[in-house]
Amino acid sequence: MKSPWAIGLLFAAAAGLIYWFTRPATHDPIIREKESRRHPASPTDLQTANRQIGQNVASAVLGRMNGQTVVLGSLQAGKPAVLVFFNHDCPCSLEFSAYFAAAMESSKERATWVFVFADTPEQIGKFVRESGFALPTFRDPEARLSCSLEITKSGCFVLVNPDGTVSAIWPGVSLDSLRDLFTRLQLPPSLVPIFPSIPQSPTAGCPL
Repeated sequence: MKSPWAIGLLFAAAAGLIYWFTRPATHDPIIREKESRRHPASPTDLQTANRQIGQNVASAVLGRMNGQTVVLGSLQAGKPAVLVFFNHDCPCSLEFSAYFAAAMESSKERATWVFVFADTPEQIGKFVRESGFALPTFRDPEARLSCSLEITKSGCFVLVNPDGTVSAIWPGVSLDSLRDLFTRLQLPPSLVPIFPSIPQSPTAGCPL
């Protein structure tokens, strides 16, 4: 007669095999956190930006999406201009587009907004569709304007006076930098839309 212990072990083994072959198929999700390409602006970035204040960019030539060219000064119509530099292949630029689009809507009576890309019309069009915003986009295909201002990363933005002189350059986007822009446009800083994800210190994106 077999031992009760042996019989018990046989039942346990059989139950284990039954569970193994009849268990529901499961796949543990592999979570890969997308690497952030945000770059907090350094003091060196700010020093570089300050060197370009006072430069006149009224004669800078930009390209429209239809292939025609336009001089920046003619876009201003006597108003200040806000130049925002983006890279079409940059998730940071897509994120930042929401902040700038909301700021543009709140300040469009005081300033002309110009979103500058060193990309093809097709690439820029794809970016605009993905952003979901009607951004006034222009091409700087040879990056002459960004190079003259020493801007190398997306998310940097510039305030240009009505006469074409550069009034301020921010080496990255943040809540305080947009509030500073609104103050310079003589708008209440409280009008800057607040997003939970907006950087609290100047932050740039991918290289242009």
